[in-house]
Amino acid sequence: MTAAPEDADTTLAHHIHAAPGLGVIVLTSGGSGALALLLRCAGASRTVLEAHIPYGQSALESFLGGKPDQACAPETARAMAMAAFHRARSLEPAAAAFGISCTASLATDRPKQGGHRVHVGLQTADRSDLFSVELTSGARSRSEEEALCDRLLLNALAEAKGIAGAPAPDWLPGEALAELRCHAPSHWQELVLGHRRATDALEPQTPDTTQQPRLIFPGAFNPVHDGHLGMVRIATELTGLTPEFELCIRNVDKPPLNYAAICNRLEHLPDSNRVWLTTTPTFVEKAELFPGATFMLGIDTLERIADPRYYGHDPEARDRAVDRIAAAGCRFLVFGRNSSQGFVGLDDLSWPASLRALSNGVPEHRFRRDMSSSELRLRASLNAQTE
Repeated sequence: MTAAPEDADTTLAHHIHAAPGLGVIVLTSGGSGALALLLRCAGASRTVLEAHIPYGQSALESFLGGKPDQACAPETARAMAMAAFHRARSLEPAAAAFGISCTASLATDRPKQGGHRVHVGLQTADRSDLFSVELTSGARSRSEEEALCDRLLLNALAEAKGIAGAPAPDWLPGEALAELRCHAPSHWQELVLGHRRATDALEPQTPDTTQQPRLIFPGAFNPVHDGHLGMVRIATELTGLTPEFELCIRNVDKPPLNYAAICNRLEHLPDSNRVWLTTTPTFVEKAELFPGATFMLGIDTLERIADPRYYGHDPEARDRAVDRIAAAGCRFLVFGRNSSQGFVGLDDLSWPASLRALSNGVPEHRFRRDMSSSELRLRASLNAQTE
């Protein structure tokens, strides 16, 4: 009996397995057919290190290392791909690693809010790419929409391995695949690969680690807002120093930053201030990198520094960390915030004595801003859902 000819996806899967490169695939919705096909075809171990399907919200947060603003969003797809890339690197450090993600909102058996859409992320050592499409609601069955996800996922894998993909799906009028690509400079790649702890965002330059007075503003800056800029102005007046921003690409309780996210954050930071990209999520590590620095921060960040939960629930480990920060000659300039009980400043909370000794508070009459980055992101998300 003559075997039936292969379809385009099966042929592509065989070509993918034949090309070099190993990676991790992560799916929250959509793409399961492509994963099954890859595993069904001989040679899957030459492509797939492992696969994750963090379908529930808690599972997705655990995989990312933090809570995304939305499960099905371009930023989430890119964060998933970066987390998958880091996982691939941990499993096979010497391999040409990649991370592939798919998050989708497809036809279902209940009323949906928002449109039908697919986001596929691709992360390698040198780029963060995204392939997105808004589908015409109600025009296809669930299985037809799944088939589109499968083709997009396989084509992203083909790109990761440097081979040609299959023809694009047949899009309906008004549909178009958006290909958003971000290639990173070499010093960013070295940071992501662990060959650097820090680099100037614009050039491959590392911080001077001799102890010296300097003003460092660490933050996620997602997004930058008037409160951040007001803090910069006040801190400059109080210290006479020019603030330098620090953007850590891997933080506690936050998804890892990909190259596109880094570009977006940098685009909105002041051109007049230096920006350091780092892999120093704790303030002990930041103090080692910037000895003698004053770190300007919000009181909620100081609360996390004081919280034993971040030290394995061990107050003594917290105290040792604070002692190391003090030994590096570092201090904190602390800005208060609004809460349900009103404005909360440095003197309104109880602190360990060693941490309080390192901290100076900015009084409410000098600075108060009640808007936060998370509130701005939530507002933007709600506006997008109503458009």
